[in-house]
Amino acid sequence: MRVLVVGAGGFIGGAASSFLEKAGHDVVSHDWSESGDLKQQDLRGDFDVVLNAAGRLGAPGVSLEELEGSNRELPRLIADAWRDRGGGFHVIHLSTPGVTGLVAGAWEYLPFDPPADYERTKAQGETILREAIPDRWLVILRPDFVYGPGDTHKLALWKQIGKGWIPLVGRGRAMIRPTYVDDVCRAISEAVPGGRLNRGNLYNIGGPRPVSVRQLYETISDSIGADRLRLLRVPPILLRLALLLGPLAPSGLTRSRLRLLGRSHYVLTGKAWQAGFRPQSELDDGIRRTTAWYREHGLV
Repeated sequence: MRVLVVGAGGFIGGAASSFLEKAGHDVVSHDWSESGDLKQQDLRGDFDVVLNAAGRLGAPGVSLEELEGSNRELPRLIADAWRDRGGGFHVIHLSTPGVTGLVAGAWEYLPFDPPADYERTKAQGETILREAIPDRWLVILRPDFVYGPGDTHKLALWKQIGKGWIPLVGRGRAMIRPTYVDDVCRAISEAVPGGRLNRGNLYNIGGPRPVSVRQLYETISDSIGADRLRLLRVPPILLRLALLLGPLAPSGLTRSRLRLLGRSHYVLTGKAWQAGFRPQSELDDGIRRTTAWYREHGLV
């Protein structure tokens, strides 16, 4: 099939482009720059599928306008193109479980409860697409805590653990569901027409099982080969106070990371499992391959 990948210059989009090409699809890549250069004419080609893997993450220095442009207005552009053509192409849209809030055991049809602008704009993007495109033409995937080769967003975590110590929020018992990028690519491949995830329009995608933050840290440390990782237990209130220091706050400490690593939040993946999709990448193997990529590129 001919697939237009929007966001092919990003972490997941780039991995998905390579995966789909190896699976035999004719892939047309569109980088979708930060300035927002996707135009209606880019969507007028003869495509069977448009994969929207573009998205702007919330981070210091990222404006609300940038988040809205990438996470809300880009889906609107795709929806408008679908209407103008009278359908004819399938849409696979990558969203985030955060649209329903950071909760443990989130399933697909919880009501929207976004905790911040990033999740709010992603929820708006989902709504725009679902109002414009019938279910049989649209698949929304919500991959949980994605990591893997090419991911520079979580590089700070590897670098800090490489120093031999890392702050641990509370006891580190918060549960998360790391998902290796290859499993996200497999889900995308299964969402094209004829795939197991092309039935039904919304799926959580997650790794084999939830793990504790402590287990994640120790697995990264083992892959790096550190002699001993010191886990410095810090009450959440102290980390919140540290954020008030602004530029003087500890490197790598952000409100987003405190939310992500300080409380349990993970998806339930039963709907995808019932459709026949199973993640294949165990945590230790995925972490090992990610560390190897960082080393190969001189990042850790």
